[in-house]
Amino acid sequence: MKYKTAQAWKEAAMQRSQSIGDAEVSRREQQARKHVLQEGKSLHGEVWEDYMLYIMGKMDIKEYQAYLLFKHSRGGE
Repeated sequence: MKYKTAQAWKEAAMQRSQSIGDAEVSRREQQARKHVLQEGKSLHGEVWEDYMLYIMGKMDIKEYQAYLLFKHSRGGE
């Protein structure tokens, strides 16, 4: 693992260019909003910021899953 904390990983990812087109960003965002609202959760805060890593194409799905696993494991803090 090249990141010592989940926050460091997140900050590095946010510095990357968007790797997908605007239409795909829009599709992902609509899908995520629907899911979050069905769960009765907020579209603001840390969870939504994490979703944005994938929505904006800063991480692909495999990296995003690895990031979440790392973040929510004991070593991710």
